[in-house]
Amino acid sequence: MRLNMKAIWRAFIAKDPELYNNLTSLDRPDIKPWLKQSWLRCRRLLRHDHWPQQLYARGITFESLCRNQSEMLNISSPIIEDIFEYLDAPDCAIFVTDETGCTLKFYATPSMAIRLAPLGIRESIYWREGMMGNNAISSALLLHETLSIKGYEHFNRHLHPFEICAAPVFGSDSTLMGAVGIILLSAQESAPALGLALVHSIEQQITAKLNTDLILAESNQHLSEVHALLDGVEEGVLAWDNKGTILYLNIHGSDLFGVKSEKILGKNIHDIIKLPQSILNAIAHNREVDLFETAIEFAGTFISLAISLKIVKGPNNTSDRYIALMHPIDRIRELVHRHSGIGARLTFDDLDYVGTSNTIRRVVRLAQQAAKGRGSVLLHGEEGLGKSYLAQAIHNASERQDKPFITINCQAIPRETMTSEFLGGIVNGDKHVISKFELAKGGTLLLENVEYLTTEVQTALLQLLKTGLLSKANQLLVPLDVRLITTTSVDINQYVDENRFRRHLLYELQSFDIHIPPLRERSEDIPALIKRYLKIMSREVDSNLSLSEDALQLLTRYSWPGNNRELRNVLERAFSYSDGAVIRVKDIPLALIERIRDLATVPPSNGLHSLIDMERDALIKAAVQCQGKAIKITQTLKISRTSLWRKLKAFNIHLEDYKSR
Repeated sequence: MRLNMKAIWRAFIAKDPELYNNLTSLDRPDIKPWLKQSWLRCRRLLRHDHWPQQLYARGITFESLCRNQSEMLNISSPIIEDIFEYLDAPDCAIFVTDETGCTLKFYATPSMAIRLAPLGIRESIYWREGMMGNNAISSALLLHETLSIKGYEHFNRHLHPFEICAAPVFGSDSTLMGAVGIILLSAQESAPALGLALVHSIEQQITAKLNTDLILAESNQHLSEVHALLDGVEEGVLAWDNKGTILYLNIHGSDLFGVKSEKILGKNIHDIIKLPQSILNAIAHNREVDLFETAIEFAGTFISLAISLKIVKGPNNTSDRYIALMHPIDRIRELVHRHSGIGARLTFDDLDYVGTSNTIRRVVRLAQQAAKGRGSVLLHGEEGLGKSYLAQAIHNASERQDKPFITINCQAIPRETMTSEFLGGIVNGDKHVISKFELAKGGTLLLENVEYLTTEVQTALLQLLKTGLLSKANQLLVPLDVRLITTTSVDINQYVDENRFRRHLLYELQSFDIHIPPLRERSEDIPALIKRYLKIMSREVDSNLSLSEDALQLLTRYSWPGNNRELRNVLERAFSYSDGAVIRVKDIPLALIERIRDLATVPPSNGLHSLIDMERDALIKAAVQCQGKAIKITQTLKISRTSLWRKLKAFNIHLEDYKSR
């Protein structure tokens, strides 16, 4: 039997039990339970025949609500406009609300707008059950489902002429963002099917677009994170596809080959890099390779390295991408050396390895105070600053100077074996590993890159520092007397805030907290460091090496993001290019000269250069740009040849140093 909602509604609003019981009951199964509950709430809150002044969001409040849902509005507006343009319904309104039921966008045909005007249904109105009676928007937002309310299903008689359908809209994280609604005349035979189909279609399109945008944003984010991760690893990373097209080369790979990545991206790997036959055979047989020591020929030069080959499979399980992880042999030997521990050779008298400026002198004074103490020492600063040198000096100035000094690079130890390496035990069934704390007993244990410690080792280390007892993997407690020096190149406090490093462990490690400033903040150390490194290199090559005055001026003006380590590497590369014992500007890597030249256009922090510095910089810049050609330099600087030679002599600049190699 067809449900007579008109009779049910009249009996309900009459509140006449006898009339109501004789007609029908709200408890019958074909009346939705949520509709019954909504009617009961409405009868307690408002009158069925009164349409009160409605609630609207106005001014700044409405603008703020639209801004908060700008993503949903930007997606839904073109969808609704397209549907509205081709919709064959003379009396229709389509709208979008936020999660509170506030109408943010409203589209209506002229005839429907006229019908709704007396009710004040328009943009910015709130669909509140307590003010307009039950309605599809408030119910859809409450029940989280698509639904329709038609004619006498509305408690308030002013909505009886209308069929209202609504569908909730959820974000990509399943949070409720708002709803889509449509208003049709209830007299239309196709109204229920049309309305539900439309709101469902609009909601599905909005949800799909939200998910697509999220997936795209997440993909871009993941790609950026992968690139940042690959640029941060110590190895060179080279990737190419199954056609040989080079897809990626990270920063360390660029340094390894001595070429910028953009110079080789998109080129065929076999045209510019001669891979060893063993790697070619592995590719031919779809076989991965782990740490194979070999040499790669690039630009006529053989580069010794250990290479690992990884294969990325495509959809059909075929080889789609190849990734080469390239480890410089010298770097591997250095890591192995550190992993096995080295003796402390340096003292505070040798710390011109780090610098000689007043800033470094203050650091050294703090380190000397730490050497007299017994607590743990935390050395922090950027990479390449010589933190390990300072740690050696602290050890050699302490009462433990005749005891072991063990160095462990936490970054070099695989996470799965780190607990055994630090605590000792049996690994791989029969291999016995002695705890590094036991090896350093009575002496000093230097933990480089301490931020890489696993959670388990952090917990064990904290317990050791508190009790002086090492809890080994076999539950045996061993008393230890070890002084701990740790280094980090990251913001360790941020790691603590992100729950990646234990706060109380950091407190234990920083009994003496020493920060080493980067080289760019103490440029006065650069000449002293250059002198120190040239002295070391002179011993190595049995020759008295020196640096020309203009080359020194050039290097002093660079910010050295790689700090002391980068400075020494540049000097060694420059010496390899030189044709004698004097390193000149022409011997300095061209990429570095270009970066220094770009920095020369940036004024100092006080905004002023001295006239002499400005004149010298102009000459050097012109010499670089004109490749040491005097005629071009005079034309560029608009000076005579006589003035040029006089100034070159005054600043001790030699044009031969700037001519192309």
